[in-house]
Amino acid sequence: MIPSKKPQYPLSVASRAIGHLNEDRYALEHYTLSEANPKPSLLTMVTDGIGASRAGQVAAQLAVDAVTRLVGQSDASQPSGILQAAIIQASRLILQRSETRREWKGMGSTCLCAWLVGDRLYAASVGNARLYLMRGERLQQLNLPRLPEKNAPAPRKDADGLHGYLGAKTPLDVDLRLHPASGGRPSLRQQGMRLRPNDRLLLCTSGLGDGLQPEEIGETLAASPIEDAAEALIQRGLKIGLPGDLTAIVIGMPPAIPPLQARRSQRRRRLWRAGLVALLVLLALLAWQGQPDTPDLLGPSSPTAIHTLTPLPTHTPSR
Repeated sequence: MIPSKKPQYPLSVASRAIGHLNEDRYALEHYTLSEANPKPSLLTMVTDGIGASRAGQVAAQLAVDAVTRLVGQSDASQPSGILQAAIIQASRLILQRSETRREWKGMGSTCLCAWLVGDRLYAASVGNARLYLMRGERLQQLNLPRLPEKNAPAPRKDADGLHGYLGAKTPLDVDLRLHPASGGRPSLRQQGMRLRPNDRLLLCTSGLGDGLQPEEIGETLAASPIEDAAEALIQRGLKIGLPGDLTAIVIGMPPAIPPLQARRSQRRRRLWRAGLVALLVLLALLAWQGQPDTPDLLGPSSPTAIHTLTPLPTHTPSR
């Protein structure tokens, strides 16, 4: 893929640390698929670090750096498989780094990725971050965050209570299942679901997802322009005193082109093409008419004398 500096999707992002350390990290990476295929692509992700001291920050940043690098180097031919492989590789890297320093021992990170390729969504998650789809007035949670068991104590800022995290020594289970946009059982077949004009996606870490009810999230998304939506969610969380770090990314799909405007645009394109063809034909005619006459290389012809013999009169005897 080719990195792009021009955002192709409207979006907003906001992050706040509740304590003196913010162990949340996020990434927004814009691409086009190739020079031959300029289809837009956007990789977004949020991570939440786990570990003592500053180790959680280190793990969360390692996850972001590794996943964005590996996805950016791909050809986007199999997005869900690429996401899965990138997250597994990031987990191995975090585990390796955790063994190089005493203060990094046991560090890890949750991870949620949402990758847009054109109007199709691919997502992968490990841990308890949440992915929501807002379609019209309906809010649907798409992923399945791995939450602590009901009878388990509230998770601390270490690995307790989490069912899987990047940097764990146990095999990593990257969840690729998604709920359908209209609700229903989650399935791998929902990878690549087609988004509609004006749909909104929300990625948020557990600090926000655990603290706000879906109704509160839906109300805030519906009432806020996309460029303000992420900050509005954070402010709502701060207002009720949520205890964890808060991070939100809101992405919007561009609105549909009205039918009349689309027809006018098509008509303008047809007229432009017809005008271009007419101009090329006119230039060709002018070029042809401007060519000088071809000179006669043999020169002008001159009259040529032809010698003929006139027979003399003969005597014809009379009878």
